[in-house]
Amino acid sequence: MWPRQVIARIEGGLGNQLFQYAAARSLADRLNCELALDLRGLAENGDRPYQLDLYKTRCVIADTALLDRLPPWRSSRASRVRSRIAQCLPDIYSYPVFWPNDFSYDPRFDCIKRPVFMVGYWQTEKYFSWNRSHLLQDLQLRVPLNPRHSVLTRMSSVNSAALHVRRGDYVSNPAAAEFHGTCDTAYYMQAVAELKNRQTDVELFVFSDEPEWARANLKFDVPTHVVDCHTPEQGHLDLELMRHCQHHIIANSSFSWWGAWLCESSGQHVYAPQRWFQDAGTNTSDVIPPRWHIVGAERGRTGTHI
Repeated sequence: MWPRQVIARIEGGLGNQLFQYAAARSLADRLNCELALDLRGLAENGDRPYQLDLYKTRCVIADTALLDRLPPWRSSRASRVRSRIAQCLPDIYSYPVFWPNDFSYDPRFDCIKRPVFMVGYWQTEKYFSWNRSHLLQDLQLRVPLNPRHSVLTRMSSVNSAALHVRRGDYVSNPAAAEFHGTCDTAYYMQAVAELKNRQTDVELFVFSDEPEWARANLKFDVPTHVVDCHTPEQGHLDLELMRHCQHHIIANSSFSWWGAWLCESSGQHVYAPQRWFQDAGTNTSDVIPPRWHIVGAERGRTGTHI
């Protein structure tokens, strides 16, 4: 019997988990079925906690009986062929795995007619932008920020912009540094200058996993506040503060991508780096929504370039 729910493999940090949830929940909504989450990737990697339970998500955790029925999740040519056959012959195969063809949007996703086991990172809103109103409800914290939070109070009283600096393993881990890279100070200076051209009264709220580095190395000619009131384990609270800012300057990070995407400010401006990964061969043309501004040289996509 063909299973009745979409299953999503969850792995990575909070930003990646949000992408995986958003794409899978949107598919489940389109198919009018339940969503189950496979958390084995988090257990296998062991470096990131499950955090979707901090939000009002609509899903269940897949139990052992269900997980034991799933096909292998690791990508191979043979497993991809079996996955495609399974979608055509559901009476012979049970649960097909759906991987995107590459890092960009995979249009085959729109052709899915039955629940699948989703494995991937899904880092583009093209998988779920149509479902935004439901996702904004799902991705509300179960325990909301105190409305009297000092940073939130200040943000609410000014024309606020969240600026995110991602360092951490992007700097300390050689493999991550080679793959991801970091945004340099020139990027942030240019993005702030462009935002000032549009919003002369802006105040910056800087979020970083290394706030002391940000405080020492980023100097802007606008009022600037480095937010360091939360521990690393409270990153979801930083994300919640970011979404309450009116504008955003993001790093090449899924974490700040979500801080910007969840924002509901009608006059929002978002600035994003031209290069998402160090490896220019990775197709990231769909990561940045076309309404956001890209700081950097033209690289053959629609949208606003600076």
